[in-house]
Amino acid sequence: MSENGKLSKFWVQELTRPAFADWLENEQAPVVIIGIGAIEQHGLHLPLGTDSLGVAKFIHEVASLTNSVCIHPCWPGYSPHHMSFPGTVTFSSETLMSILMDTIGSFAHHGVKRFIMVNYHGGNEQTFQLAIQKARSKYKVMIAAPSGPKNTELAKEIQERMARYLEVHSGPRETSFALHYFPELCEMWRAEDWENGLVLSKELQEFMDPDREDYELVSQIFYASFGPMTEDITRNGQYASSDPRKGNAEEGAAMMEEAVEFMVDFIELWKSLPLPPAYRD
Repeated sequence: MSENGKLSKFWVQELTRPAFADWLENEQAPVVIIGIGAIEQHGLHLPLGTDSLGVAKFIHEVASLTNSVCIHPCWPGYSPHHMSFPGTVTFSSETLMSILMDTIGSFAHHGVKRFIMVNYHGGNEQTFQLAIQKARSKYKVMIAAPSGPKNTELAKEIQERMARYLEVHSGPRETSFALHYFPELCEMWRAEDWENGLVLSKELQEFMDPDREDYELVSQIFYASFGPMTEDITRNGQYASSDPRKGNAEEGAAMMEEAVEFMVDFIELWKSLPLPPAYRD
């Protein structure tokens, strides 16, 4: 439903053609939000679709607060490094690139000029950024991939934990947002006998210390020395030396509240600016 450009539904697949056309014609600066994630192992306790489930929840919430249209064009992402763990589904980078380019191109064909791209899986990042670069010039559209906030107390705490404990995959941070967004899919009882599963060398683990004076140097050596496959890094599928049972829905809610507020502020300010000449038809 859309009346004078105001949407009551925000997923593109739930809109009728007249509703989409009304929004496109009457919304002063139409924005389409594209989210991608993954279907891949997430340790013992989180669902295989954690990244895609999370990004879908996030972009829909942002769309509903900004009168934007959102789309989650695919469930899998680029995850070949997780394929030793059952349940993982991966696209090739070429397939993912085509999905992103075709999605942007379709909306651009209908006149959309502003896109927000949201990626919830690190393995997608290089393809994601290349798609943004290529689509901007090919389709003459503006594309943003906002990231933030980084300066709140909670954001600083989480960044410190990510540096100190490699808390990037299936650890307390991801567990917190999963318990906030889809607690019914989390099987926390499977983590009752949790043990640190990292198989990194002692020398590399000593580089996971943000208090070191040479942290800027050694942290880059750490990632340069990272094994290419998940089984080179962890026995249990978790990229973190911290206990996932420390995750909680309250932290997840606070994290996502800050992220949603930041994204809404970004979109509203962006929409207030006139379309630059380079993107006009």
